[in-house]
Amino acid sequence: MKQSELVLAHCIGCGCDDHHSCDTDYGKCTWIIVDRELNVGVCSGCEDALAAWQQGARSAAAVQARALHRHG
Repeated sequence: MKQSELVLAHCIGCGCDDHHSCDTDYGKCTWIIVDRELNVGVCSGCEDALAAWQQGARSAAAVQARALHRHG
C-alpha cells in the first residue's frame, strides 16, 4: 500500500476520522492514540474513551457500540 492510500482511522469514542475531525474547546481534535494497523484510535475530544481503549476496545464494533450508546 502506498502512503497516499492511507486507510482512515476512526475514533472509538465519537467516530470521527482522519478527514472529519470533531470540534473541541481547543479547536479541531487530534489523535491522543491511534493504531494504524487496526485503523482506530481515541481523539482529543474523547478522553473518556481512553479507559475503553486500555481495556482493549479497538474494533469497528466498539465504535458502533459507543455511538449507539450515546444516541440510543
